[in-house]
Amino acid sequence: MLKNGSFTEGWTNLPPYGNLINQQPNGWTLRWIAPGESLFGAGDTAGGVPECVHKLANQLPANEQLGGKDALILVGDTTYKVFHGGSPFGVELKQVVTGLKPGSKATLVVPILAVLYDEPDPYGAESGVWVNGEGQWVNGGQMGNRKWYRHMVTFTVPGNGTAIIEIRVKSKWPRKKDFFIDGLTLEAEAAPAEEVVPVILPDPIVVPDSGKAPATAVSLKLPAGMKLVTAVSNEPNTIILVVPPGTTVETE
Repeated sequence: MLKNGSFTEGWTNLPPYGNLINQQPNGWTLRWIAPGESLFGAGDTAGGVPECVHKLANQLPANEQLGGKDALILVGDTTYKVFHGGSPFGVELKQVVTGLKPGSKATLVVPILAVLYDEPDPYGAESGVWVNGEGQWVNGGQMGNRKWYRHMVTFTVPGNGTAIIEIRVKSKWPRKKDFFIDGLTLEAEAAPAEEVVPVILPDPIVVPDSGKAPATAVSLKLPAGMKLVTAVSNEPNTIILVVPPGTTVETE
């Protein structure tokens, strides 16, 4: 069901943004808000692109490793870090989980730790989790500084057996902020194999602009028995296609 909730299963390096190369965790889709764009619909705008990387245990002091008094790792030997030294920013991690039992109850828990650096505004940093569009923001005053805040979303699995998970963090002022994400869990009931509903998701993936002009069209020939989705999927016989915004996809 949920893939790579501990961020220990590797990553893909995204195309460079200037000198910055961000890491997309395997099983997840990473996007950030482009400078000048609205921070997830709020009146505030992004000022820079944050660094999004995996921090390994051997890159952290002992007190920040698993089991340490200031632990930044909750499971395994890796945590995921999103940060910027002085610009407003917004980041989203997204995963689509399929094959859940329709009508069953499920619970997603997403621990997030914010390092606020004496931010005076409780709304200067926020994090939030959504499942199938239902969720909410929690501000830095509620999260606390250097404390793990566990976002919990309980939901009823829809008829297509799919959970679209979106994790978002943002900093709205030009002041330093760090976010750490680790130890995600999804308690859910899998549908019997014969009852799994095939899903083709219309939701496109937005790939952050690398500064290069994208191709305007892509032609794709699907092998027999395969289907195309534009999201991370657990389904077999599935092709995942990620293209820049504005690109036309033609299938045969």
